[in-house]
Amino acid sequence: MTLPKLHLSLPSRLERLLPSRSHGLPFGIAALDQRLPEGLPRGQITSLDAPLGSGGTALLLVLAEHTLRSGDGVALVDAARTLAPQAAAHLAELGQFWVIRPRGTESAWWCADVLLRTGAFGLVVVDQSPAPPRRIAIRLQRLARDKDAVLVVRPRGAAPAQFGAALALTVRAASDGFVAGLPGGAAWPGPRTVHVEIAKGGAPRAAEVSVGLALPHRLRPHWAVRDRRAGPGSRGISGRGQRERAATPHWPDD
Repeated sequence: MTLPKLHLSLPSRLERLLPSRSHGLPFGIAALDQRLPEGLPRGQITSLDAPLGSGGTALLLVLAEHTLRSGDGVALVDAARTLAPQAAAHLAELGQFWVIRPRGTESAWWCADVLLRTGAFGLVVVDQSPAPPRRIAIRLQRLARDKDAVLVVRPRGAAPAQFGAALALTVRAASDGFVAGLPGGAAWPGPRTVHVEIAKGGAPRAAEVSVGLALPHRLRPHWAVRDRRAGPGSRGISGRGQRERAATPHWPDD
């Protein structure tokens, strides 16, 4: 006699804890999620090729907001130390949202290593840092897999294959985010449209998506902001000398 098979359906909150059935992270933008039905893969590195001014920062903030609303923590490593606080301040009210501003490129990857090890963040973003060495990329990918987290890397001047990204997205501005019409030809902030192409991780496909209003995402020189272009010991915009860079961070043992 053949016994009937029992099919048990797990509640969604328990189901997502199973590594073999873990879901990726969606952006929360319908047009983009349709082209990425499985979302950004957990346990893998996602590369975001998005030059400054292309809308990449706005896209990352939309992803962070949707991830926070889903109950996962988000950590953003601002490697270039230029993210404007007012662009992301609203995210702190939605859940566990951290912004880390390290000193030096290697410190950015060390911060990502520590953040992944905590297991407290479903999404870790390293923004505006040169591509990691292959040994560090392998280390971070292994940590992301062990903690079932999504690691998004927005590098400067590097191909996705250079550090083994499983999914690569290319972002370019489709509109400037301003609407003309004020007297004298002036404009006011309007919906920002960006062109997103999936360059790696399946068949190439693209979509134009709206990421909301244009925001001052990047800091500009100001008397209260240190001039990071100056070398150690020199006097920056603030009129005070620069502090010495932190020593090379100590990487924890595997």
